[in-house]
Amino acid sequence: MPQETPAAAAPREGEPDEGAPSQGSAGESIPPEALSTYLVRTYKVRPAKLWKGLLDSLKAEGHPPEEIDEQKRTVKTSFVDFKQDDYQLQVADPPRVIGGDYHIVQMIKVRQGKVSLEGVVTPTKEGAELKMRARILVMGLDRVKQVRVLVDRRSTGVIESDFIHKLEARHGLEHL
Repeated sequence: MPQETPAAAAPREGEPDEGAPSQGSAGESIPPEALSTYLVRTYKVRPAKLWKGLLDSLKAEGHPPEEIDEQKRTVKTSFVDFKQDDYQLQVADPPRVIGGDYHIVQMIKVRQGKVSLEGVVTPTKEGAELKMRARILVMGLDRVKQVRVLVDRRSTGVIESDFIHKLEARHGLEHL
């Protein structure tokens, strides 16, 4: 039976073995094919008000901020558990195909995992722009080392969209 190992102890392809960040660290490098695109919304509010609303909503929805840059108005949250059953549509794209130098087996459909949200607020002519994206980690099996690892999966935008709808409802925002 394979033993369970955090991603830091069993580095993924292309990551150095030594000095790997701990499990759930938002600073880990993300493979380009697993990097999600931003969902972008523009609001007719001041950037400072949208920024404050974003931070409040993240905390209220159970996504505690881990890295906050007040100058650039960027935030990354800690990883929290999620279940696919909480969403009507699939939250992650299908996994990478096994072959060549890639040897991590994953379920095609995600049932549960960990998610971290990243938000950026920037000023625009109309008001403020919000960019959100999710980083999703799911359990996989490294066939070579015979250990379980957390693997990045590209988000479909379902989790980000759900959070944005809650943010808009909480603060009475309507995007342009």
